[in-house]
Amino acid sequence: MVYQILLLEVTLCAAFGFIYGLFRFFRGKSALYIQMIVFGVGCAMLGRLFELLQIVVTGRMEHGFYVGLLGTIGSFLFFFTSNYGQMDSIVDDGSKQFRKFRFIGMIAPLTIIGLFCVTLIIGARLQTTIALGVQTVVIALASYYHLKHLVIPDVDYGLIKAIRKYNLMALIYAYLCMAEMIAEAVAWPDAILIVIFSLQSLVLLAFVPVLERGVKKWTT
Repeated sequence: MVYQILLLEVTLCAAFGFIYGLFRFFRGKSALYIQMIVFGVGCAMLGRLFELLQIVVTGRMEHGFYVGLLGTIGSFLFFFTSNYGQMDSIVDDGSKQFRKFRFIGMIAPLTIIGLFCVTLIIGARLQTTIALGVQTVVIALASYYHLKHLVIPDVDYGLIKAIRKYNLMALIYAYLCMAEMIAEAVAWPDAILIVIFSLQSLVLLAFVPVLERGVKKWTT
């Protein structure tokens, strides 16, 4: 029963963030960057909604690769794509000047992979390990840019500084998703799950409003 309540909490918070984003950034011309983040929150909502309905209908939670897992994967694919390419090329031209920031950025995916290795040590089922591995790869890719854009020097007009809070929240969300993965693998007590899911809910709720305030600085 506790798990269902936590899933409902995360689903509702993600739904609020997604609907808020739709009303704010899909009724006129808005930056594609923030629209992709909104879609990422929407993916999180759909994944959690699937998990919630699955438990309500079947009374159990699937393990291994299941449709709900695509919600998390889709979220981080949107987060990764929004930072990869044009946004990253604005602040990093690939020169030696920014090499140290690329190295610092690698800390995030390496620690994400390290957390995944915990599930390997625990000895989760092969099907579950493969599914979580796919999820870990996508989270790790996104986390590189979140950390890199947190520490790299800003450019003209405060482009990167304006979205640092978002990148910090997204990085925290990445680690929370990994913590959830480990918690389920080792069957941690409900108290820990409550903390993890509550923090995830807060992040998903605040993603779009925080990003909106940052993006406004691009035009002021």
